[in-house]
Amino acid sequence: MARVRCVMMQKDENLLLNAWFRYYGYLFGFENLVVLDNGSRDPSVLETLRMYERAGADIRHEHNRIEDFQTKGTHVRNIIAEWDLCGGYDFALPVDCDEFLAVYTPDGLSCSRTAVHRHFDALTGIKQAFRFRVNLMNVPGRPGCFQPNHYQKTFLAAGTGTEQVDRGFHAITSSAEGGWTDTNFTFLHMHNKPFADLLRHARNKLANSVPLDDPEALRAHKGLGSHLIPYFFMTEQDYHERFTSGVFLRIPGFVNHMRALGFSDDYLGTQAPLEPSNPTDAVQILGLKADEFEHIVPFDGEAYRRLNPDVAAAGFAPLRHYVEYGMQEGRRFTDFQLPQTND
Repeated sequence: MARVRCVMMQKDENLLLNAWFRYYGYLFGFENLVVLDNGSRDPSVLETLRMYERAGADIRHEHNRIEDFQTKGTHVRNIIAEWDLCGGYDFALPVDCDEFLAVYTPDGLSCSRTAVHRHFDALTGIKQAFRFRVNLMNVPGRPGCFQPNHYQKTFLAAGTGTEQVDRGFHAITSSAEGGWTDTNFTFLHMHNKPFADLLRHARNKLANSVPLDDPEALRAHKGLGSHLIPYFFMTEQDYHERFTSGVFLRIPGFVNHMRALGFSDDYLGTQAPLEPSNPTDAVQILGLKADEFEHIVPFDGEAYRRLNPDVAAAGFAPLRHYVEYGMQEGRRFTDFQLPQTND
């Protein structure tokens, strides 16, 4: 089984830090987790860090300035170089606190240790950096529901080196061989937090970069954290209305997996029962219009391959192809005729 090491930087991530530790501790072992704390002050976060340090995680507090967050990529690159000097591992996975690794399977999407490690084992020996092109972004107010977000994330095989690690881990390259090898991995990205938490997170990220009480300065800001600026100019209703229409993926296996890891959390959706009741690879496709369901249809990987012969010929995991291409192209994913879309 491949040995995977994770590195993550965080500051006061009280909503997801405990979940992150349990999830990646389950996948890779706490001894393979390095967390760079960027100056947390929340007592609950500090206690969580101490607890998982006792469990074997490597918690580092020296990178605690805003400048360290701005140069996060450099710190992560140094960690990977340190690992390469010592050896004893196979893959380096930089990750953020709201990103949960999963893998596409012939039947859908899996969070299981067996499925994740099976895919890492299949990548052993490749010297290029690795990537996945699409992440699945959570839908606020609908636990277990996600929407494709087309931006890539990258990681490395051990010993391949890299000249540079960007702050978002979108373009890591290998010194051993150029280009990227595409993988069946994705992140279930819990970016869309409850609105109050989202604003708090945005303030923490931007407080040292732009005056938050100056609307003109906020609108003009183009640097670190600029993607968070729109949240300061919307209401909570505006925020949720962005997700009332569209096509979404419902992934009950993720919610039930988190429940199996011991979470009872409204944000993760583990307080209310979901069907199926056991973690499975099954995924449903939801069509919403004006916050009303138009259809809820199981994604049928076998039917998707049969109805789209080019997918089978290319060797794509069916759900991965649908997420990356088929959804935008309007491809059929089931033998059943979907209901007509309301006008």
